[in-house]
Amino acid sequence: MTNIIRPNFGGRDRDAESAIAADAVEAYEPLHVYGTAAGYLVALLEDARGPEGRCLKAVIGSVGGNVFETVAVTPATDEGRVDADMAAMAVLRALEIVEQGSAPASA
Repeated sequence: MTNIIRPNFGGRDRDAESAIAADAVEAYEPLHVYGTAAGYLVALLEDARGPEGRCLKAVIGSVGGNVFETVAVTPATDEGRVDADMAAMAVLRALEIVEQGSAPASA
């Protein structure tokens, strides 16, 4: 299931990749901040340091913190931006539901 949200480039597993710590690497300026919910911030970063080359990363981290986890990686294209926006908005909506403490409405 994690490959649907977070593609596995080059056969790497999730344990092989560490969280992005703001003080451990160069400073990142988010391309977009989607919002905050349940104490977490959801944002979009552009990164060219990984083996997959230049890509967009939807990330989540605690508000006021400096460590972020990547939840979606997409190519740095217009189509990739659309996919990254959708993934980030889905994560943000899930956090909003958790923050409200209610179950999702039935269809």
